[in-house]
Amino acid sequence: MAAPKRHSYLIDPRFQLKWTAYLVVSVVVVMAVLGFVIARTASRASDTAEIAVEQAKKAYQESQSNNILSRRTLELAGGDNPALQAVMNDSLNAEDVKQEKNLEEVRQRQNDIARDRRNIQILLGSAGLVLVILLLLMGIVITHRVVGPVHKMKRLLRRVSTGRLVIEDRLRRGDELEDLFDTFLQMTYSLRAQQLARIATLDGTLRKAEKNGQTVPEDVIEGMRALRAQLVLGLEPRRPSMRPPPPSRF
Repeated sequence: MAAPKRHSYLIDPRFQLKWTAYLVVSVVVVMAVLGFVIARTASRASDTAEIAVEQAKKAYQESQSNNILSRRTLELAGGDNPALQAVMNDSLNAEDVKQEKNLEEVRQRQNDIARDRRNIQILLGSAGLVLVILLLLMGIVITHRVVGPVHKMKRLLRRVSTGRLVIEDRLRRGDELEDLFDTFLQMTYSLRAQQLARIATLDGTLRKAEKNGQTVPEDVIEGMRALRAQLVLGLEPRRPSMRPPPPSRF
């Protein structure tokens, strides 16, 4: 039992890989530009977050300094009023808690921005790699749909050039260049019609030669028969199940 025929998508590697590389490089350039813009935007957001953290730190430090100064002033001015001093301490402590909370929120926002920036970089890198692989495969498959029919037509044209005019091959579903292949088939149909007309003319000439056998040399008749056999050979299909045109009576 014959081994199954392996299907290769690289029929013309030089042509297919060249145009696939053009496609991949073009998309990679566009992705690089978009990635640069996105990375620059993310970097600016990260820089803005760092500035916000620095400002929050300064505000917290200024608040701490003001609270310390306020406590000392309160101790000097209102040391004989414990109730007032307790109220002021509670107010200053609440302010400290508020400033610490604001600083922690700003730091958390900075960490979120940094995490999002890393995730965007990982996402862009992964998506770019996957897209390049997909484009590479798609480019090979798409060019295969063009190169396949061209390769088949070149092989069939070589066959037609030897005088074989019966074309049984057809394009696969999804192949390109269907109009060109149909035109090629129409050409072979026209050549076959001309070949049949030549055979019919040759058959008539052979019949006349057979009737005038005494005046027509036998080697001429044999040459005409050999010529007819060659013409009929070009109309024979490759598949043995199909029969050639019926032979002449001669």
